[in-house]
Amino acid sequence: MSSGRARAQPHAKPGKRGGADAGAPAKRAAAARPAAPAKRASKDRAASAKRVATERAAASEKRAAAEKRAAAEKRAAAEKRAAPAKRASKDRAASAKRVATERAAASEKRAAADRTAASAKRASKDRAKAPAKRAAAARPAAPAKRASKDRAKAPAKRVATERPATPRIRGAKTRADEKARAAPPKRRARSGVREAASEADDADLAPPRPPELDWDDTPSDSAEEARARRWVARGEELFQQLVDHGASLHEYRADLKEGRFVWIAPGGRVSAEARARLLCSWSRATSVLVMAWADPLVSGAGIERIDGMPAEQDSVDEGGAWQIAMAAADACGAAYLYRVSSPLAWYFLALDDLTFSPKRASFHPGAPVGLVLRAIGEVREAIGSRAEPADVIRDRISALSDSLFHQARYAYRDTDWVARLERTGGCLMHLAKRIPRASYSAIAAGQRIDEWLERELAVELINALALIEDEWSLFG
Repeated sequence: MSSGRARAQPHAKPGKRGGADAGAPAKRAAAARPAAPAKRASKDRAASAKRVATERAAASEKRAAAEKRAAAEKRAAAEKRAAPAKRASKDRAASAKRVATERAAASEKRAAADRTAASAKRASKDRAKAPAKRAAAARPAAPAKRASKDRAKAPAKRVATERPATPRIRGAKTRADEKARAAPPKRRARSGVREAASEADDADLAPPRPPELDWDDTPSDSAEEARARRWVARGEELFQQLVDHGASLHEYRADLKEGRFVWIAPGGRVSAEARARLLCSWSRATSVLVMAWADPLVSGAGIERIDGMPAEQDSVDEGGAWQIAMAAADACGAAYLYRVSSPLAWYFLALDDLTFSPKRASFHPGAPVGLVLRAIGEVREAIGSRAEPADVIRDRISALSDSLFHQARYAYRDTDWVARLERTGGCLMHLAKRIPRASYSAIAAGQRIDEWLERELAVELINALALIEDEWSLFG
């Protein structure tokens, strides 16, 4: 067979052609032979390097994971070791905060107790000074005032004395007046023997003098003034005993059902105790004073009937209430007189058997059911009788609401009665706001302003008060 290359070289020598033909199979055999060992070695080295790099990367990742796990375990161990100290630090901080809060609360409590004690002290002083002030107010005109009047009348007296006596017809009243003015004026005092001699001469020569008249017919030392001074002295004596025993700044509590009057220290311990009896009560809104035996609600805790003393008196002012209470205290032989004030009324108590070593060191106030029912009943009766204007009814309900809030914060704090007293006080405050006031806002809102309660509003108030009474009657 001939190829194209052979055709392109037709004149090749036989031998050369044969050699060319003979070398072609060898070249093809060499081309068909597999890759040389060097090439295989190079591939092996590349594969080995890649394998080594992969193993190293895996080992590096493994070491990084191990280091990360070790760091996490180390942190966990450190946090575990530090946890008690951290908890202790938190406990110390919480304890310090709790102590600071307790100290602040104790400080506020002491400050409140100090304020209450100071207020009680001022009230006690005012009560002690009230009779003396009233006595001073009721005392007749001062001598200076009388002396000023005498000086104003002196020229007229001197003229009447120096006028010559001429007989003339005078009326009986005129003769009596001139006889009263016949006394000569007093001379200025002198010193030594001349003064005594002059006074003796004047006594011998002067006509008889008429008695000097005191135109103020009020007794200078009445029985009421003497009684007021006596009870003021007893009040000072009581206060001094409380000061001597460190109880002058303590709060007081009264339980008329048990007849017990106590002073309570800030810690809750009873520091002083006395036996208490109700003398009378005076309403600040109506100026009515009722003796203890005439009040069915507290008659068992009051004094016995006093002969000659009315059971109830109207139109009594503050001074009159004190005078009646002092007279009742004298009649029943009380050792001390104490006034307990509330927003609605004053209660005058007779105290006996004062002791600073009480048998019971604690005090638990009685139930306020009776007082609440009595106050609500009085308001309901006042509305039903239509004898008081709307402003007075509103002030009555507002005062009762304030009284219940005061009792919840003061006498009955830390007891189960606080919530009931505050709830009733809130209801009464809402009822008081139902009664409109004479103001521009009420007129603009279309409310009818009248001096007396309307029938519909009065019925609503009575029904609401009756519901409150029914609720409190369950605890009686």
